[in-house]
Amino acid sequence: RVKGAVETYPRQFASGFRNTIEFGMESGIRIPRFWLPLRTAQFVKRYSPSTSLSFAYNYQRRPDYTRTIANATFGYTWQGNAFNTFIVNPVELNAVKIFSIDPAFLESIKGKPYLENSYQDHFVLVSGLTFVFNNQNLRKKEDFVYFRTNMESAGNLLATYFNLSGKKGQLIGYDTTRRFYEIFGTQFSQFVRGELDFRYNHLLNPTDWLVYRFYAGVGFPYGNSLTMPFEKKFFAGGANSIRAWQVRTLGPGTYNDTISRYPNSLGDIKLEANVEYRFKLFWKLEGALFADAGNIWAIRNNDERPGALFKLNRFLSDIAVGTGTGFRFDFSFFIFRIDVGMKTRNPSLPKGERWTFLNHIPEKKDFALSIAIGYPF
Repeated sequence: RVKGAVETYPRQFASGFRNTIEFGMESGIRIPRFWLPLRTAQFVKRYSPSTSLSFAYNYQRRPDYTRTIANATFGYTWQGNAFNTFIVNPVELNAVKIFSIDPAFLESIKGKPYLENSYQDHFVLVSGLTFVFNNQNLRKKEDFVYFRTNMESAGNLLATYFNLSGKKGQLIGYDTTRRFYEIFGTQFSQFVRGELDFRYNHLLNPTDWLVYRFYAGVGFPYGNSLTMPFEKKFFAGGANSIRAWQVRTLGPGTYNDTISRYPNSLGDIKLEANVEYRFKLFWKLEGALFADAGNIWAIRNNDERPGALFKLNRFLSDIAVGTGTGFRFDFSFFIFRIDVGMKTRNPSLPKGERWTFLNHIPEKKDFALSIAIGYPF
């Protein structure tokens, strides 16, 4: 399978636009039974067991840097019943290389260990468990629930090996106060990470739906990692998130990115809630009204970005709100979607100025256009 994407970003501090280009390849095999070391005839066929092995390569060129990710995953899948699916990935390997970093951007984060660490080569060895509940009836239109949760951890076996062996870690330029272990000459990541995604689809009449969604995610780096690895962090904004913001331009917290010419906001915590009313117009055209709310945050106080840290007594005041409307063209085999979102509440603005309608007439910068395939959730 081959995939690709192009995103256009406005410059923050100059006129004009620059593109982000992404290209990826993926291949894999799926065997309709459990394979070693869980090869067993006792696991009856009614659980639909399968073993999968996949390989992927992803190339991303952004205005501030270029990144490649090589991935290999080995895992098992089985059905608990008609509604439940379990996925266990004992081994997932990611090798991430970042190069061609823009000199101006590199200079802007110099001396800030948390940000510098986010743009270092790294190696990730992950194990994860995923549970999915979906009671959608494909033969009949009716209310249904989708729920997905997963937990993963990385780096513990490697860290245990190095600790028991008594080997010394390496001093790395961005933090001369700590030593980090490396494998194949690259620092490996150590963290735990979890996600929860709940969706309720309520059928109002034969053609109209009211859909609710709540998402929460948190990642915590420790041991051999100062920060979460780049590809395991959370972002907000874009066609499947808070649609009033372009992808990766919201947050974290109240932070307003004045470092990157092309914002790339990432965090360790994400909270998001959405509601969308979908209704039939005519022919294959559907309409939608929606509201999105949420943000991302940093979890550790070594993050140098002001206002980025998650605090229980103030996180509600950091919530961004976007509202909007959209159109969907339902061609049965795929859905073409256009959404226009407006920043209704912008937490990066000073207190007292965050609600759009209370402080100014909406301007062009308050709107974002999303074009995508499929529903947002």
